[in-house]
Amino acid sequence: MRAPHRSKALTAGVSVWVLIVLLTALLGRTGLVPAESSAVAGPGPLSTPFTSADPVAEADALFSYGEDPARDLQALATLARALVTDVHDYQLLWRAARAYYQVGNDASDAEKQRYFEHGIAMGQRAVAQQPSGAEGHFWLGANYGGLSEIQGIWRALQMVKKVRSEMETALRLQPDYEDGNAYRALGEIARQLPGVLGGNLQRALTYFEQGMRVAPQNMAIKFALARAYLEAGQREASQRLVTEILQMPVRPARAQTDRRTQDKARQLSRK
Repeated sequence: MRAPHRSKALTAGVSVWVLIVLLTALLGRTGLVPAESSAVAGPGPLSTPFTSADPVAEADALFSYGEDPARDLQALATLARALVTDVHDYQLLWRAARAYYQVGNDASDAEKQRYFEHGIAMGQRAVAQQPSGAEGHFWLGANYGGLSEIQGIWRALQMVKKVRSEMETALRLQPDYEDGNAYRALGEIARQLPGVLGGNLQRALTYFEQGMRVAPQNMAIKFALARAYLEAGQREASQRLVTEILQMPVRPARAQTDRRTQDKARQLSRK
């Protein structure tokens, strides 16, 4: 278990390892968004204009948060076609950033970078169109995190600052957006980073606890808090949350994600 404070004499090797763990967490293996790899490959922005009367509604109906990668890819294609003619539409832009992130997360290693880079571009355009929109900031931060995982340690450290900035902005604008998951993203940064790089377990606990107040039924935040409590030596509090997680109903629309979280909770209960 990691202690709340890190020694300033932390070795470079440990720092690198912790950063890798951090980036894994930010990319969804802790559940920011579902992250089961399905080796999905697909096109970047398409050049054929869209003809649907409501591409936003169609994309929302298709998008599955990784439960069905083929549908997520269809949602992305729908949005990319619509953006050929509506290049400044905020509702299309942030959804495209979301779709690029999810499809990139599920893509083969060879395909990930271009999806995340497109997602960053869409997120930046969304933020430029509507700086007060939490959606654009949240998904821009997610794509920064996705790209950082595949671009080396030092670039990753720079990206973490961007992830933190975007998630903090999303929280300021709409704390309950995406079921409060910006709290979890920020909590994981604080939990995973070594102290010399800004990590702090107490700060992580604060973020997770705030997230639970905003979204008490968020299974992933509950698990993150349970794990942080265990690392802080609060075993009883951790086990209480694990019990709650295992008793929570699995949401049909997020069945794979919820079952993975419950499996992790069972493993945590044995530590």
